Amino acid sequence: MKKVILFVLVSLLSFSTVAQDSKRESVEELLRVTNADSMIESIYAQMDQAFAGMGQQIGIKPSEQEAFDNYMKNVALTMKTEMSWEKMKEPMIDIYLTHFSEKEIQDLLKFYKTDSGRSMIDKMPAVMMDSMKLSQQMMQNFFPKLNAMIAEFINELRESNSAS
Repeated sequence: MKKVILFVLVSLLSFSTVAQDSKRESVEELLRVTNADSMIESIYAQMDQAFAGMGQQIGIKPSEQEAFDNYMKNVALTMKTEMSWEKMKEPMIDIYLTHFSEKEIQDLLKFYKTDSGRSMIDKMPAVMMDSMKLSQQMMQNFFPKLNAMIAEFINELRESNSAS
């Protein structure tokens, strides 16, 4: 009887491992089909463009521009090295394994293999770039308001402290 129970447990564990391996392979295929590695590279290219105009936005003086550009290139290079696709791939697979069922992964694979899915993959870098530009524009409007709020808060604190 103990041998039968042991056999059943080993069989169940083996089946679970095979199912997990199959799901992992499906996630890897999904990441390949969606060009996840290229998406990461596209994000970094967009960041390079964003960094290029950042000096003016934050008030870098023309005499400081070269040093700022070199600094931002170093930041971008470090980010690309520390957050490369090679370093992100396995943790990303684990994230997909955690949040998606095998059926959902298979459904996503089916979608991304359709014309509409391929179109989405092709257009996402442009959508992301436009979204990033929109965010930057909105931040330009937000920062002066934030600075005013900070100044007002500091004044309130000073008044409160001087009244005490």
